[in-house]
Amino acid sequence: MQVLIHQKMNIISAVVLLLFMIYSYNVFDKKQKINRLYLVSLTLNTLLIILELITAFLAESYSVPLRILSSINKVLIVAIAPYLSFVFFKLICNYFPKPFKIRNCTTYLIRILIAFNAIAAVIYFFSLKAIPNLRITEYSISLLLSFIFTAYSVFIILKNKNMIIQFEFAAILTTAITASLLILIQLMVNATSFIWCSNSIILIFMFVIIQQRELYRDSLTGARNRVVLKKCIDAYKKKPNGNLAAVMIDLDYFKSINDSYGHSEGDYALKSFVRILQIAYSDHGVVIRMGGDEFLVLIRDVSFIGVNEMIKKMSKMIDSFNNKSDKPYHLRYSYASGMYNDKNISIEQFIHDLDMKMYQNKKGNRERIWSIKNM
Repeated sequence: MQVLIHQKMNIISAVVLLLFMIYSYNVFDKKQKINRLYLVSLTLNTLLIILELITAFLAESYSVPLRILSSINKVLIVAIAPYLSFVFFKLICNYFPKPFKIRNCTTYLIRILIAFNAIAAVIYFFSLKAIPNLRITEYSISLLLSFIFTAYSVFIILKNKNMIIQFEFAAILTTAITASLLILIQLMVNATSFIWCSNSIILIFMFVIIQQRELYRDSLTGARNRVVLKKCIDAYKKKPNGNLAAVMIDLDYFKSINDSYGHSEGDYALKSFVRILQIAYSDHGVVIRMGGDEFLVLIRDVSFIGVNEMIKKMSKMIDSFNNKSDKPYHLRYSYASGMYNDKNISIEQFIHDLDMKMYQNKKGNRERIWSIKNM
């Protein structure tokens, strides 16, 4: 009974996480990598809580086999814990419209560190049996690695803050910093007394952030929706500092793609185009689906020359896609770009004027935009 009282927070956390696992598994689109990573993190944290509970119950026993089993459980906790933080790190990397790619050398180093931690945990277990007076801290390496992964997550968020909207940036950065600080506290006391409970809270926050992310995304293409456009405009009106540029892009003959090859092929074309836009613009811009086959890219604090470089990058990527594609159509576009300099007109009017300019360009250059091969 005393163990139950001491472990009540872990028990509550385990129950809550199990409920979240069941709900998330049924609600999330498991084709999206970020959702799969979240489910993995829930599973790992629940497993660690269960192992902690088993260890606590076994530690009360005076039976030698059970106490050995308790030690083995503790070794498993120490070995698995950094992997949870690593999954959190990968979850953060995949949060951005253009996922942050981990370099191969970094991936190998992370794997080596996780493997080293697991080996160190086993050595610690046997060293206690062989050399009782040897002072080896059982949690230090594991917690240190966990802190490195979460701190690296904070660095990635700060480095790529231009890829996400301001309110998203504040939420996810606060969550990552909180996770790092909680692990740091545990590292300082060299224990895991409340780390799994605190991780449960972090994962609940991440659930809210991921769900919020879905509210601001177009479900088909992954681009932002018009809700984000309003939020971006409101944010700029509050702090009209720096440059604001926009690129209006339209896919022509999209209806012909749907009619000739089916809606699934049309969906593929749209998603492929958005992936290119996100790679080309997401470092400094927000890709928004205005509706149908029309997209708007809002770009902050980039010069006119910089915007033109992004447009050239988009053009080269689309040409590369068309050259490599075996589809019976070519992916082309019409566009118009501009800088918001005239403060006498509203941003909404600026976007509307850009839209009209884009349609003028489209009519004048019909042969250069979305077309079907041999048409």
